[in-house]
Amino acid sequence: MMIVLAYFLCTRNRKFVNPTLLTVNPSHGYRMQQEDEALIYSNNVLTEDADGHHWVVVKETCDLANDDDALLVHAVEVIRQAYGEDEIRRIAEEAAISLPEPAEGLAGSFDTEAIMAAFRKSIPDPDREGRKPPQLANYRSETAELIARAALAKVYGFEIPPALHAAKPNRVQPILGFDGWTVALTSSDGLCLVLIQVKGTDDRTRPPGEAAKLVVECGKAVADKAKLNDFLMACVVRCQGTEYAAMLLGMVSELETMGMIPNTLLSPVIVRGQVEADLADLQSLRDATISYLHAKARGMTLSLGTELNAFGRAAMDKARSND
Repeated sequence: MMIVLAYFLCTRNRKFVNPTLLTVNPSHGYRMQQEDEALIYSNNVLTEDADGHHWVVVKETCDLANDDDALLVHAVEVIRQAYGEDEIRRIAEEAAISLPEPAEGLAGSFDTEAIMAAFRKSIPDPDREGRKPPQLANYRSETAELIARAALAKVYGFEIPPALHAAKPNRVQPILGFDGWTVALTSSDGLCLVLIQVKGTDDRTRPPGEAAKLVVECGKAVADKAKLNDFLMACVVRCQGTEYAAMLLGMVSELETMGMIPNTLLSPVIVRGQVEADLADLQSLRDATISYLHAKARGMTLSLGTELNAFGRAAMDKARSND
């Protein structure tokens, strides 16, 4: 199970920029290839139910034989940024500038590019996962989760703040519990919590078997105060010094004093490989909205246009390369 924690923020005093429009955000954004990237996730159809739940179908294509395939290049950048590439580069460059001459314990200075090469090696290596069944491989599930987060950013306007992936000591293991979060500008005042749960599957049935698991997990996620509290505190530490820290502390206070976060959205996401996404993928989730309690759904089914396991491996391998 992959669960991503996200936030919607509306404020009169601050303007948030959708990450799909960014060129480089040194702290948490994506480096976008303007023409090709503008088209990614644009083939989507949104359905709005009368009770306020929204569902989107997103269809992509991908040619893994083409190193310049737009979706593959995008996935590589998404992975690198989730693991903190721009942050590491900034830290290395700042350290090189402020390094005394000679620095105590260091022979002269260090090579920033060597640091970046080491960073790329720290991105999960598919070959280190041994003989795991493909459906349990971290490179498969984590790539699906990060792609889902990027697609939600494009369709629903989520931001991409610092991810907890950068702090993982064991890179080839998943983050347990909630493993990410985001913010976006909304039309109403106040903070709105968004829980994103992702399942990757090439099951041809509609809805796929993984959808039933999402139904159960979505209901539990909304009410799991202990897990929310643990995750929020980890995010506060990860985001110290950024604009997100104060938002997170506000959520922590609300959860502690009220026992819940009233304004909650829930985003169950099904990521398909070669099977084309269809609204029917989400039917069981649409039928189960009463179990989401006070949360409104912002669901998605997304197809990549290529085999899920192969896509995850290719994206991770390219993210690790020093191109």
